[in-house]
Amino acid sequence: MIFDFPSHRYSRRHGPSGYRTYHPYKVWLRDEFTFRCVFCLVRERWYPNGDAAFSVDHLIPKSLELGVLDYENLLYACLQCNSLKLTQLGIPDPCAVPYGLHLKVNDDGTVSPLSTQGKILIDAFWLNDPERVRYRDEVLRDFRYFRDRLAEPEAAALFKSKFGFPDNLPDLRKNKPRRNSRPEGIRRSYYARRQRGRLSDTY
Repeated sequence: MIFDFPSHRYSRRHGPSGYRTYHPYKVWLRDEFTFRCVFCLVRERWYPNGDAAFSVDHLIPKSLELGVLDYENLLYACLQCNSLKLTQLGIPDPCAVPYGLHLKVNDDGTVSPLSTQGKILIDAFWLNDPERVRYRDEVLRDFRYFRDRLAEPEAAALFKSKFGFPDNLPDLRKNKPRRNSRPEGIRRSYYARRQRGRLSDTY
């Protein structure tokens, strides 16, 4: 389902380094985390301004001046979650701690904690805030409605529009970090897969 948090440890595909600021890492993070917020799973597709509604998040806050330019410390987050996190410490690293073992999104859009870490995440990112729950419930209703009508061309087109990949997939070959510890990740990027005709319409 679209709000299922990963149940396995995430292994990064990319390893760029050497940029002088953290902003150029955003295109890599978009692809790395499948164009959605790691904390609440909202997607670029659901915002009128797409990836402009997302930002680079520092797991260890940059105010501590640790890992500011370290790709392994960078995450992809919507502006709301990024703002809520601010300088909070103790947020589990989604690349080390599978959030799916600690959070469960219910059919009505509410989120249930499966552990103490799950409760930390719910509280930190206001995952059960009424507005967030309402929006999540609406998305789930749309998902079920269009999924059940895929035989209808109009419904199928709307389903792809809402639950498909962004049109502006980043071509990571054009980005030139000083170093890249995982260069093979470029071939596994979503842009490259689309170019090879190996990318699904929705995810």
